[in-house]
Amino acid sequence: MRSADKLATVSTLAALASLAVISARQFDLIHHLPELPGKVFQSNRLTTSEDSKVLGLPDGPLGIGSYALTLLLVSRGSSLAKYKVGLDLLYAVSRSGGTYLKQKELCGWCLVAVGASAVSTAALWGSNE
Repeated sequence: MRSADKLATVSTLAALASLAVISARQFDLIHHLPELPGKVFQSNRLTTSEDSKVLGLPDGPLGIGSYALTLLLVSRGSSLAKYKVGLDLLYAVSRSGGTYLKQKELCGWCLVAVGASAVSTAALWGSNE
């Protein structure tokens, strides 16, 4: 496995972990998410709001499905992996950015997925291996 694939794999696992926590909150398996300091971080409210749903479904489990596909593509060394990580990044930025523009609040757990997607994208698109 190339070093870029290894980095993308670890980053995708980090995104999956954050989405698992978000999903647990959305299914009320946990009742409170730890927050980053600052009034702008409102993970509890944002992850359970109507805006956190896509087609009536909580976005956490949908994200887990999407990132699981990414993990499969990266682990198999598929040439499609670099496009999928790019799509993951665009989607994560659009969701978190849209929320911020609309409500002036951020979900810290969602930003973990954004950051992990950025690392995966940089690793696979910047690799010459």
